[in-house]
Amino acid sequence: MRTRPRRLAAAAALTAAASLALVGCGTDTSTDAPTTSQTTTAGSSPAALARTLSPEEMEASDPSASPADAAPKAQQSGDSAEPAQFVVTEIRVGDYRGKDRVVFELDGQGIPGYSVDYVDAPAQQGSGFPVEVAGDSFLQVMLRDQVLPTESGMTEVPVGTVSTEEAIGVAGVAFTGQFEGQAQSVIGLEGTDRAFSAFLLQNPTRLVVDIDR
Repeated sequence: MRTRPRRLAAAAALTAAASLALVGCGTDTSTDAPTTSQTTTAGSSPAALARTLSPEEMEASDPSASPADAAPKAQQSGDSAEPAQFVVTEIRVGDYRGKDRVVFELDGQGIPGYSVDYVDAPAQQGSGFPVEVAGDSFLQVMLRDQVLPTESGMTEVPVGTVSTEEAIGVAGVAFTGQFEGQAQSVIGLEGTDRAFSAFLLQNPTRLVVDIDR
């Protein structure tokens, strides 16, 4: 377990980025909202309340039954005749038998690859902007095999942050969008790094992250 001054680091990075923006843009006071493209500043939209777990998700257990720890978790994309293609359509958060459960629902086909790991100062892929999400420790979730909604016709969850009133140890979840076929999300947790597990559920396809309290 590691304690890190992440809030200060993230705040410092954000202040520096804001200062550079002011120098480069002069006194521009435009209030136009940023678009939700791949370069939108992570966490820039107002927080919304995350949806609760479905009845099935409140009972489903890890099919691999592997012990939870704080080490990185990852899985390669599944082999199939057609390549996996997905977008993240919904994020749900809730209590699962005394653990914090975060569910990422995916629309598409195939078996997606993913990685879940702790990071010191979460930064948006592509832009490098700090990810604005509450918490003391941060689990970064990378979902592979993503396709742009404009190319697939599927609806992607908006870029921004969601909070929850149910999962006691989850301070917030930020979705930063996708870049070069990978969707990024950051789970902000209260306290130091905790043991977690990650696995897939099907029908619909979902990545489940269970975090010890």
